Amino acid sequence: MKKIMFAAAVAAAGLAFGVESANTVGYNTKALEAGKFSILGVQFEGTDASTDINKIISGVTGVDFDEQFVFRSTAPHIQVPNSKGTYDLYYYLSDGWYDNGTEEGATKPGWCDQNGTIAGEVGSDADGALIPGVAVWVKDALNAVTIQQAGQVPTEDVTVTAPAVFALRAHACPVTFNLNDTSKVTFSGLTGVDFDDQFAFRSTAPHIQVPNSKGTYDLYYYLNDGWYDDGTEEGGTKPGWCDQNGTIAGEVGSDADGNVPTGFGFWTKGVSNSFTITFKK
Repeated sequence: MKKIMFAAAVAAAGLAFGVESANTVGYNTKALEAGKFSILGVQFEGTDASTDINKIISGVTGVDFDEQFVFRSTAPHIQVPNSKGTYDLYYYLSDGWYDNGTEEGATKPGWCDQNGTIAGEVGSDADGALIPGVAVWVKDALNAVTIQQAGQVPTEDVTVTAPAVFALRAHACPVTFNLNDTSKVTFSGLTGVDFDDQFAFRSTAPHIQVPNSKGTYDLYYYLNDGWYDDGTEEGGTKPGWCDQNGTIAGEVGSDADGNVPTGFGFWTKGVSNSFTITFKK
């Protein structure tokens, strides 16, 4: 049975991926600039199949808790979209609090809620869950770091919703994929629109934005009649994700290749209605 994941709506840096064993356990890394938010695709579960942020994401240096909550501005920081249309906020502390059964409790390094309690522990106001198929914002306020994500690749296809408004999504497995490659990703419920010479489709078609190496986004629109070179003088048309000029992404003549690199999150927008995305394992 496929896993069905739901999350609500709301540049690119160097990435590396490695496989640590013959099964689906591995890791990837992403370089972060100091003080700058970046989108990270969640592409692993914990090796125990959990989605606990403290079992998946590492590679940052924590700061100490303070009662004035200055750490909210200085600690490594992750924002996870939630079902309320906002974000669950996490900060990496060197001394996050948790209940160890004593009167005072204890501390340890880890991703914490905004009050300094280790995420997912008793008393925390955030469960620390990361959902494969949903991207997050990450930032290290003070340092340029290489953040690491490690665990096991999901063993089943993962389906996520893409609402009519903007939402952060990512392939649930650590692979580079093309938006038009149905062996890696399929879409259901898309309401495509027709190409028009006035480019009104840029406002009405389902829409995806993929961060690129220039610090901007490659833009894609789902058209019923995207153009491609079929060897004839006029060319042919077919449904698919297209560049901003209406050419099928990745085809001859397109100004965008339609590829989403490993570990990259991207924005989706259904515009007229929501649709679903199934990431193939």
